[in-house]
Amino acid sequence: MAEHSTHHEVGIADAAYNLPGPAVDIVEWAASQKVSPQLVEELLAHGCRYFYEGSEHSDAELIFGAIDTLVARHGALLSEVRYLVHAHTQAFSMPPPPSSLLTEILQRYDLAPQLCFSIEHIGCAGVVAAVDRAARLLAEDGDARYALVVTSDRVFGNAKHRIRQNAGLQSDGATAILLSKENMRCRLASISYKNFAGLHEGPSDPKTISMIARYTWLHTKLLFAEHSQATGIPLRQYGQLMPINADRHYWVQIAHALDLPESAFFLENIRMRGHACSADFAVNLVDRGFALLDQGQAVASCGQSNVGAYTVVTLLPILHGPRSMALAPRREDSPCV
Repeated sequence: MAEHSTHHEVGIADAAYNLPGPAVDIVEWAASQKVSPQLVEELLAHGCRYFYEGSEHSDAELIFGAIDTLVARHGALLSEVRYLVHAHTQAFSMPPPPSSLLTEILQRYDLAPQLCFSIEHIGCAGVVAAVDRAARLLAEDGDARYALVVTSDRVFGNAKHRIRQNAGLQSDGATAILLSKENMRCRLASISYKNFAGLHEGPSDPKTISMIARYTWLHTKLLFAEHSQATGIPLRQYGQLMPINADRHYWVQIAHALDLPESAFFLENIRMRGHACSADFAVNLVDRGFALLDQGQAVASCGQSNVGAYTVVTLLPILHGPRSMALAPRREDSPCV
């Protein structure tokens, strides 16, 4: 069974991402990497096309780019951040001592949080867990106003490391998410977790690789169903369900299993942004989710990993009361801008 946590007092004030550009077209890039034409065709058939590469940037530099966007919009608010939480998927996106990514952020922006820490080892589900932990700390601290969640992930190497089987392209990227108890862009509602211990080692051998392929979509489907039951919001009432930006065939399979149209899931960024691991949550929120929330529609974002960890978070439009789960009628999908 899934575990659930609920937040009513905390929401997201803003979010920003930094995908080092320009976007790389797999069709043009593949030839220089000697990728087989058949694999390129399979990637295109699974909705993949572009990714972002910035290996020359450190994780801190990528995060700085995302935070700088928030600073430009909100200025002095960043100085009031009481909690700083960093999430990452790739093990090497946390520089080893004596380097400290968190210290670099504190020094650059002159922050003095009461607590800062990193979350790892639950893959692309980690960003939702980081938001959850930051929201809990913020809600329980009567004097705190803001918390900041940052993510960073990079991929090094050639096509072997950039291409995720035949259904995903790995991007480099970082994000910054400002949580608040006031001046919210949207409200955090409910967060659900599901873990399958049998996959904790990830795709480390043929057996676990086979198990991941067989069960990941099913675990995700079950979590969505349990999350819907816990929140009382039917999945069809969401303006959009936002997945990680890879594995389109899995999301289509999940939609069919839940008796939903494929359009219930936001799949455009699989093509346009690539899979930037922990960054996908904020990337999709900025590109798609905020617009729907501004229209009075709820959205849900899924953090899905290949280590048996899964999360779903519901975001509610701010126009509804803090404990209201009532939603505006779902509108027809509009194209992503």
